[in-house]
Amino acid sequence: MFSDDPAAWIEYEKRQFREILGRLTRMITGTLDPHLARYPDDEWAQLAVAQLTGVRATLAQLTK
Repeated sequence: MFSDDPAAWIEYEKRQFREILGRLTRMITGTLDPHLARYPDDEWAQLAVAQLTGVRATLAQLTK
């Protein structure tokens, strides 16, 4: 249940974005980076990393 204070809402939202950012970062570094290290010419993995890197940058801004 949320309080009536918008600042509390914002802090909750930032925590949610931080959690998503952490999961996304682990996906990139733990799964996609090793994939590209082994198959650097894989177009799908390159596309996924490019798209998710942009999402990661956006989430990083939203946590500030």
